[in-house]
Amino acid sequence: MDIHRCRFVDYTPHIITALAFSHTSDSTKNAPAGLRLAVGRSNGDIEIWNPRFNWTHELTLPGARGRAVEGLVWSHTDGENPRLFSIGGSTYITEWDLKTGRPKANLNCNAGVIWCIDGNSSGSRLAVGCDDGSIVIINLAGGPGVMEFEFICQKQDLRVLGVRWYDDKTIIGGCADGKVRCWSLEEENRGRITGSMKVDRLKTESTLVWSIVCLPSKNQFVTGDSTGAVKFWDAKTHTLVQSFTTHEADVLCLSKDSTGNKIFSAGIDRRIHNYSYLESKNKKGSRWIHNDSRLLHLNDVRALEIFECKAYNFLVSGGVERSLIVQSVDKFQHGPYKKILMDQQISNIATCPDSELVALFQDQTVKVWRIGDEKHKLVAKITLSEDDNVTSISIAEYSEDVTVLVVSTINTVKTFSLTRTENKLQVRKYRDESFDSVVSGAKKVHIFDDCKLLIQTPEDELFIFQIGDTSIELIDEIETLDSEGSELKGGFDHFNAIRTFAFTNDCSRVAIARFNNTVELLSTNGSEEPRKLTTLSNLVHLMQFTDTESLVILSDDNKILELNTSLKQKTNLLTQWSQNNSEYLPNAFLKMDQKAQGMFVQGKKVWIYGSQWLSFFDLSLNLQVSKQKSKKRARDGLSIKENDVENLEEAYFEKDLATALIRREDVEYPGKGEMAFWMTQKYRPILKVDPWGEQGIVVIEREVFALPATAAFELPLMKI
Repeated sequence: MDIHRCRFVDYTPHIITALAFSHTSDSTKNAPAGLRLAVGRSNGDIEIWNPRFNWTHELTLPGARGRAVEGLVWSHTDGENPRLFSIGGSTYITEWDLKTGRPKANLNCNAGVIWCIDGNSSGSRLAVGCDDGSIVIINLAGGPGVMEFEFICQKQDLRVLGVRWYDDKTIIGGCADGKVRCWSLEEENRGRITGSMKVDRLKTESTLVWSIVCLPSKNQFVTGDSTGAVKFWDAKTHTLVQSFTTHEADVLCLSKDSTGNKIFSAGIDRRIHNYSYLESKNKKGSRWIHNDSRLLHLNDVRALEIFECKAYNFLVSGGVERSLIVQSVDKFQHGPYKKILMDQQISNIATCPDSELVALFQDQTVKVWRIGDEKHKLVAKITLSEDDNVTSISIAEYSEDVTVLVVSTINTVKTFSLTRTENKLQVRKYRDESFDSVVSGAKKVHIFDDCKLLIQTPEDELFIFQIGDTSIELIDEIETLDSEGSELKGGFDHFNAIRTFAFTNDCSRVAIARFNNTVELLSTNGSEEPRKLTTLSNLVHLMQFTDTESLVILSDDNKILELNTSLKQKTNLLTQWSQNNSEYLPNAFLKMDQKAQGMFVQGKKVWIYGSQWLSFFDLSLNLQVSKQKSKKRARDGLSIKENDVENLEEAYFEKDLATALIRREDVEYPGKGEMAFWMTQKYRPILKVDPWGEQGIVVIEREVFALPATAAFELPLMKI
């Protein structure tokens, strides 16, 4: 087998600027089924992560040029799905639609550029701090998509850098003049400043109060500022209680646990510090102590978030290093941690083996390289005139000298012909008004079967077009099943949306998997009625068809299933291989900390890869197993397992499927020289693996040391 290694693709993830959990911590309850983490990046993208089973990246809400996400907040009221809001270098607040990936509503706050945002505990109001020194109150009582301007609080001289709701009657803000101010929301003092506190001043410039966290149970709040100080204040008397100068530079973020007895701080010096409340029988003897610090980041820490439930407690951090780091709140000092690397479990690379081309998209740019026998060369670079970030690309050979490239954003779909010359590709845009009138944006595009184009619109409609020499003709709209009404408690707007899809080899059928765990089988030529294939217990993470038109599924808990898709096999959904092997997968595969990010089928082999590993399963051979059934790795406390989640419906795993999985009949094991399973960690970090030629594969890597990760604040590097 030929393995082509490519290390020239210059993909660089963007800085993490904001983090927000969808639910508030409650250490007395199990984790809610709808728990998600929103991750904002400097290019305007917002990623939605599910903390179950080693953290699954579910979707990305695409940003746009010059629209960095500077703040995120969820509003969660009983009986409603959580609502996500963002701010970013403008006077607007944006509410997002997780189903379409588009903004649901925008509201101008009628003040200066917004620097910070926070929501109250009941989810009925937002407060935003602006650069003109004002705090604006926004009412959310109208429901999803409705934001109403309520009033502007009393202005002061300089911009508000951090804002927090102390309770429904008080807001606390950190300002650029070295002061912390309290605004009252009570009727008699509505919007007025009722308290002002000064922090330590720098000799050369004003102190900036970047971050605040409130502790109502202790009548205290905490601030972090540009001197590196973490200060604890009395909320009633507005006096300083304690001060720590543990940081050597600006404290950019603060977070607290569910009880308010632990505080975490981080900033430019890269260290995360932990403070604990030491309670005494004599109230005057109670005080805060500095416990310890940990150095896990290589650069500035821009955001900290904590979520706690009955069985789990996560401290998530991110910043200029671009990676998410997850660790335990209880085991902060010496416990394990998980670094979610630059891969986002969704590919921004497309390959075309016939034309020997590799394409990468990032922001508004698409780059195309040609892989030669001895070297590679950048042969085309396309930059879109629109501000929207690219959501998907697909590339395929049209003729011996012409390759077709399709590029989509959330609002447009553009098609280009790439004509081969000696040193580069000549790029020409297809101009078809009828095509533009039908399609207005896409979540995903895919070219298949002699330049047919499948488009998944933001509304999850599926269209098929035929790409010609100069035009793009609509062939059909694929009919899907009506999945409305099948929703878990605590779900989201995107619950019934399409998660992923896969084509059969002859492209006559397409399977789609939804976020509600259902798998549907659709016809691309009208030969079959759409039908539901199955409903799984867990989310479909990846899936691909084999040469025999069976469907291989990798669920988010790393279970591999091979399903029969023929109408003749309705009574036996699992193939013989799946019945014999799905419950006996190797521990080497099950215990991988890094999530799978891609899968493809080549002959009888199913290739699966993550950022630091590459493996295959041969579906013609049975797996060797020991006498005892293989067990998954014990939980490390850094991601949520199935039995620790509230409101999951067991009926989501069909009974015939569950029964079939526990069978293991007398099987034939591989002979000498045959491998039913193979895994290597030789290639890393992997961005993409695809078939290349008849029997070869291409492995596209991005070296970590090639990323711009120079620390702004130098500290001796310690291995932990």
